[in-house]
Amino acid sequence: MTQKLAIGIDLGGTNLRCALVDENGKIIQSAKAKTPVAEGPEATSQKMNELIRSVLASSGSEQIVGVGIGSPGPLSRSKKMIFQTPNLPGFDAFPLGVRVEELSGQKVFLDNDAKSAAFGEMYFGVAQKISNFILMTLGTGIGGGIFQNGQMIYGKSDGACEIGHLTLYPEGNHCKCGNRGCFEQYCSATAIERRASLAKGKQVHAEELFTAYQNGERWALECCEQVAKDLAVASASLVNIFEPSMIVFGGGIFTEGGGPLISLIKKEIIGRCFKSSQEGLEIKSSSLAGNAGVLGAAAMVFHHNI
Repeated sequence: MTQKLAIGIDLGGTNLRCALVDENGKIIQSAKAKTPVAEGPEATSQKMNELIRSVLASSGSEQIVGVGIGSPGPLSRSKKMIFQTPNLPGFDAFPLGVRVEELSGQKVFLDNDAKSAAFGEMYFGVAQKISNFILMTLGTGIGGGIFQNGQMIYGKSDGACEIGHLTLYPEGNHCKCGNRGCFEQYCSATAIERRASLAKGKQVHAEELFTAYQNGERWALECCEQVAKDLAVASASLVNIFEPSMIVFGGGIFTEGGGPLISLIKKEIIGRCFKSSQEGLEIKSSSLAGNAGVLGAAAMVFHHNI
């Protein structure tokens, strides 16, 4: 039987990552390039096609079932179009998926990058065989993907699962979305490092924060406990609404298990949601680490070809 392969592309504001992936999540070949943001969406489409050709050079008689692109920002899956994304100026209303399809001759699937990462967890990561789970990915902002009964929640215009824009503090920090006190203003990787830097009185990165926590430094203990409390408050609200079997945290700070945050969240969430919903609830870090983007985009392709 001919093995099926998919190509996953992770579109970032700095880098483009591309990988040829088999149905077991094994990366056959990968390639990477700087995203030519300043040159515009057409140049980015061309660069994606170059990466696709590069990884395809290693394939043999396998069946390529499609190309998945995980993109930040609101988009339309059916039109294969990016609506708007702050990190990619000039890409507004650009039919990226359509253009890459024309260039590559491959069927292309476009989806939000966090939702793609959730597909990756379901197919290749810690959420395998889990029908109801929530993924939160903490980076510059907070992205999300929510599976209910084995199906991703998309909403009426593919804009559902914007977990980062839950209101955590109604009179809090202003957010780029126009709201105030959004979850991602306090618990994104960027926000966690900002809070740690304020607590320490100088610039602090996540690794230093977690090391200081393990060493029992008071500023780090207080900072991590407050971050975990905020993460637990938002998580508990989601548990009460969706009653998942698992919550998965992804993003760079969770690559090595998220320092103390996972264990602290488990502690803080107790009493914040119904006991019946808490029973059996698992809270885990992503197991896909730096490959979450490309594996997720490839998993999305396999999902559409079941």
